[in-house]
Amino acid sequence: MAGADVFTLDPDEVHKSVAVLFEIEADVKSQTDSMVASNADAAAPLTAASTALGPALEAAGEWWKIHRAGGFTGLLGNTGEYLAVCAQEAVEVDDFNAGTFASVAGDIYPDRANATASSRPDW
Repeated sequence: MAGADVFTLDPDEVHKSVAVLFEIEADVKSQTDSMVASNADAAAPLTAASTALGPALEAAGEWWKIHRAGGFTGLLGNTGEYLAVCAQEAVEVDDFNAGTFASVAGDIYPDRANATASSRPDW
């Protein structure tokens, strides 16, 4: 990597930042799941009353979970995994893939090893 020696980062500091990204990812997922459940609870009586609002409300929660929050959490996770690999192996962007993250996750991120490797292609 050209000029990498100019802005070297301590790998331990990078791992601390990665842990924060993973915490934010988990928090957004948790809050989104809670919102979807609340939408479903609110939609149930409306659906039972045969109104169009019930199914629309439930669909809106699912859409938000998949397309908005899902995209955001995916970016957080991908960025965190990439940074974790860089901290361990100092790889270029093009050399990173989810399998590489799984191989370096080990004891640093024990609950994350291979968590998303099957959901996206290796680049």
